[in-house]
Amino acid sequence: MKKLLTFVAMLFVAVFAAAAQQPKYIFLFIGDGLGINHVYGTELYNAAVHKDMADNGKLSFTRFPIRTYVTNHSSSSLVTDSSAAATAMATGVKTANGYMGVDADKKSVKNITELVSEMGMKVGVVTNVGINHATPSAFFAHHESRSAYKALYEQYVASEVDFAAGAAILYRKRDGLKLEDYIAKAQEAKIEVVHDLDKAAKVRGKRVLLLPENPKSKTLEYAPDCKEGDWTIVDFTNSAITYLEREAKKDGFMLMVEAGHLDYCAHDNDAVATFEEVNDLSESVQLALDFYNKHPNETLIIVTADHETGGLCLGYKSYKMNMERLAWQKCSMLALTDKMRTMRNEGKTSWEQMQELLRKELGFWDHVRLRGKDEEQLRKTFEKSFVEKSEEVVSLYSHNEKMASKAVEILNKRAYVNWISLNHTGAQVPLYVKGAGVEQFYNCFDNTDIPKSIARSLGTTLAE
Repeated sequence: MKKLLTFVAMLFVAVFAAAAQQPKYIFLFIGDGLGINHVYGTELYNAAVHKDMADNGKLSFTRFPIRTYVTNHSSSSLVTDSSAAATAMATGVKTANGYMGVDADKKSVKNITELVSEMGMKVGVVTNVGINHATPSAFFAHHESRSAYKALYEQYVASEVDFAAGAAILYRKRDGLKLEDYIAKAQEAKIEVVHDLDKAAKVRGKRVLLLPENPKSKTLEYAPDCKEGDWTIVDFTNSAITYLEREAKKDGFMLMVEAGHLDYCAHDNDAVATFEEVNDLSESVQLALDFYNKHPNETLIIVTADHETGGLCLGYKSYKMNMERLAWQKCSMLALTDKMRTMRNEGKTSWEQMQELLRKELGFWDHVRLRGKDEEQLRKTFEKSFVEKSEEVVSLYSHNEKMASKAVEILNKRAYVNWISLNHTGAQVPLYVKGAGVEQFYNCFDNTDIPKSIARSLGTTLAE
């Protein structure tokens, strides 16, 4: 009887595996710095602030069949950096913080995009930060330093990535090259370097690198600061899908999309900017869902994160939250910093002028009532860091005016939202999966399981 049950069980597994659909189109979305509270906090924020959003502001991916979390430590620390985490998600191998596409012994390891490319699939890599930044580079490069921008970019040029899009090419002046030199390297490799979203989507039979024509910084504009016509991660994702759908009709494709701004905003402890960046990620995932609806038996969608940034807390000194108060923040902390620096340069250094700015950009006094100690903190910060001398709060990617940082901190706390860090934490990160091959993700417990599960869904294996 026992043998019969074992045989039946094996037969069931074999039949189930045979019936499982192998994906032809794979989407991997990485919210850089995205934690569980960033996701749920955004939905609470949407319900309170964006009352016209469909489905009460629910994000596009939070109702996927698989909704779980994974561990993400590196081989060198319980708190990972982006390069080690991205390497784990690209290769299935743990490595040390700072390493890229190599194991802890600095030996190159195959990544999932190299694997699918060998199978004939097209590959896309998209980010709203530098194309050779840590997370995107893990999907085409192998190096012991995430800061070796020149080498990482050269490996991108030599890679099999068919469509790439980013806010900039990161480089260091000490390398002796200018932006035009890096663009020339791509063109020499027969890569079409394009500065137009529609044109990039329409390129045929050639590799594409989509970049802003005159990058103003290492990122695009943050979501709260976008004006009509400004590019977003949603635009990049749309161009990539249009290109890949046409160019990969026969063998399919894999597209990795990184929402890198999210991490930058969380490093600043800017709740509104972070939540709006999560909304942009959700809108990008919706494009993949629209594609899925056309190819439901062939499309796999994965949404996850490399690490949590900021230690976001939903709740502060009280059993309540007032997300409605965040509705009055009209720009990011970074943009508020720029406005304050302009004020100082123009000689506008009176408390009354600062109050006018905070009324306009954060709704203070008119819409957000401040406690006595809040206003006292603002006034002291204003006198010490704005009038007497200029002081900055330095996070990983920003140098913000201390006055801007303090003002946004007070607004966050008036909404009962708090942060515990300006850096990464060791928190586990979310994982959402939908589509063909989803059954391969039932036993994902660590970030290294993600690329291995993708490989299994394709009927093959990655490094163990």
